Amino acid sequence: MFGLVACSSTPTIDEMTVRMRDTDAVKVTDMRSIVAGGLLTAQVTVKNKGAKKPVYYRFRWVNKVGMQIGGEEAWKPLTIGTDQSGVLTGIAPHPSVTDFKFELSSD
Repeated sequence: MFGLVACSSTPTIDEMTVRMRDTDAVKVTDMRSIVAGGLLTAQVTVKNKGAKKPVYYRFRWVNKVGMQIGGEEAWKPLTIGTDQSGVLTGIAPHPSVTDFKFELSSD
């Protein structure tokens, strides 16, 4: 008797999010990506469950074997009010990019 075991190679939102410092109040609620014009485009939706305070984000772009492509992006400021949501978009710097990590930091 043989059975099938489901395997998922799709990483979770938590696995694709890198948190630095106190960013727990900012929840990543959705992540999507598509290849458009030969470049990977990422869209991340976040929601602030805490007090309004600035946080910073950036995308880290990687190729199919996990090597970082391009230099480190500059941190971008993000201020979202309590219980507010925001949609953040990033475009890969090179056609060899196949995946990304979303990084969050605070002061």
